[in-house]
Amino acid sequence: MHRFIQRSLLFLALLWSCAAVARTDLSQQAWVFEDPDGKLQIADMLALKQAGKFVRQKPVPGYSVAAYWLYVVIDSPQSTTYWLDTASRTAQEVDAYVVDAKGRVQHMETGARFPFAHRPLATDSFVFPVAVASHSPVTVFIRMRATGYQPIAMHLSLWQPDEFREHQLSMWLQWGGYLGMACTLGMLNLMLWIYLRDANHLRYLLALFSVAFAATSGGGGYGAAFRLGWPDYPVIEQMSWGFSIILSLIFPPWFVARLVNFGQHAPKIWLAMQWIIGFTTALVCCYMFGTLVPSALSAAWLHRLYLLSAVTFGPVFPLMLIACVFAVRKRERAALFVIVAYIPLVLAALYTDWAAMSGNLMSMAGVVWTSAFEILVMTVALADKVYQERSQKMAAQEALVGALRQSEAELEQKVLQRTLELKQEQNRAKELLYNILPVELVNELETTGRAAPTRHESATVLFTDFSGFTAAAATMPADRMIAELNDIFAAFDDIADECGVEKIKTIGDAYMAAAGLPKPCADHAQRCVRASLRMLHYIEQRNQTSVFKWHLRVGIHSGPVVAGVVGKRKFAFDIWGDTVNIASRMESSGEAGRINVSAYTSDLAREHYTCEYRGKVSAKGKGDIDMYFVVGERA
Repeated sequence: MHRFIQRSLLFLALLWSCAAVARTDLSQQAWVFEDPDGKLQIADMLALKQAGKFVRQKPVPGYSVAAYWLYVVIDSPQSTTYWLDTASRTAQEVDAYVVDAKGRVQHMETGARFPFAHRPLATDSFVFPVAVASHSPVTVFIRMRATGYQPIAMHLSLWQPDEFREHQLSMWLQWGGYLGMACTLGMLNLMLWIYLRDANHLRYLLALFSVAFAATSGGGGYGAAFRLGWPDYPVIEQMSWGFSIILSLIFPPWFVARLVNFGQHAPKIWLAMQWIIGFTTALVCCYMFGTLVPSALSAAWLHRLYLLSAVTFGPVFPLMLIACVFAVRKRERAALFVIVAYIPLVLAALYTDWAAMSGNLMSMAGVVWTSAFEILVMTVALADKVYQERSQKMAAQEALVGALRQSEAELEQKVLQRTLELKQEQNRAKELLYNILPVELVNELETTGRAAPTRHESATVLFTDFSGFTAAAATMPADRMIAELNDIFAAFDDIADECGVEKIKTIGDAYMAAAGLPKPCADHAQRCVRASLRMLHYIEQRNQTSVFKWHLRVGIHSGPVVAGVVGKRKFAFDIWGDTVNIASRMESSGEAGRINVSAYTSDLAREHYTCEYRGKVSAKGKGDIDMYFVVGERA
């Protein structure tokens, strides 16, 4: 950015230096007389000249409604025609009186209150042709008066016609380049606004138009607007100053305020600027009304309005630059562009006003090219602002996408964690279900959602019971009894698992198990006998060290059963059939420390176990049944 600023300033300096052309400066040779009432005529001036009332000084009328007269003497060694440039573009009344050696007077009248065609020469400033005979000097009287307008710029210069044409062509080319650049940027931002609907481009377009209009026609003719726009309507030219002031007061500060965000960075300064803009706009509107209706306000009152408007207008742009300084301190990039853009323009405008009031020659090139520099830099500022906003938007989008991705990852992690927790809960539930139901039934429930009852034609049922349990329970503490039963039944569970026997349930001190279901097997009788022997062995070993002595009876019977799952809330696997009842009778008809089996079970287990026939034993509800005691395994 610093390199851009250096190159831009160098470019402006080169353009300014190219604006200087050859001319003869007559400002130091002028004799000046002030006519406060503006009623004196050329005859009065001739008499006052003879009386020595004119003062030799640089003409500096300043802000005044008085008429100013000045005269210069022009001589030439050969007959020629000079063009006398007054350097004024705004005075309402400009008269030239050319007095030759014989006292003849040629009068030429012009001014901003006349149409452009009324000028002696088609030039932006008021220029008069002066014919000079060889060695015959002429005296030229110039009368100027501003009735309710800007200060009169009176800087007499004598030109050769060709030199002035070249000078004016150079100025026109500069104006043309400036207006072409302004129009190009204006069209570009108009299309951007239409396409993007970004209010920044519309605000810049209005600010650009107001600055270009002020530089082209502000002050009643700082450019070619009168000649090209409304040459036959001087009243519009007289009002153009007011239009340019109003536009320059509203749109450029508005654009800069929104671009730099004065409301956040310098709210008090921005509020003061708005009050000043509103008050100045009201004054300028009154001034424009007085210009449109000359009978409404006198020239003196128009001048007072002009001066008051100029005083109130003055602080607006300095305040804007001060607000930008505050914004720069708060790291607002756009404010730096505004400072760089407006400082040259403000300095050029101050120099132009100083030149007008001090009688020095005003250079329009300064206003033109500092204005061009301003609109170029503000274009860069707007582009940078759009780029920064786009970058911030993209960064915000990337941050949002990153946050969404992080949230998605966190959500996936939570879902995974919750899935694992659910899986663990399912596994725990499944393990719990395995402890309640056989594995085959659990798998069937998972697959089909139900466990169908099944008839098993050949299975073996095992019952155990403790003799003397009722008497022992009456004398044993409840907690100790529960602990004893828990230890014993837990050991029985392990034995059943090891022997391939399915535990069915416990009923009080009774333990019920079966083999051959739910998955059928051929050795179901041998499994139950093997498990019974190990249970008896466990009790015998426990009784050797335990205070409480337990006496276990075991009964086994084989035959058909029906197995299934019952219950609505608490599932239970159970078996039914006469085989279950007979197995229970085998247990109740047995003896402590012995395994009592039916003839059918004895027959099935005969290959691996030796059984001793007891004879027919009466069983409750079943009559006499052949019963056997298991002696042990066969050798």
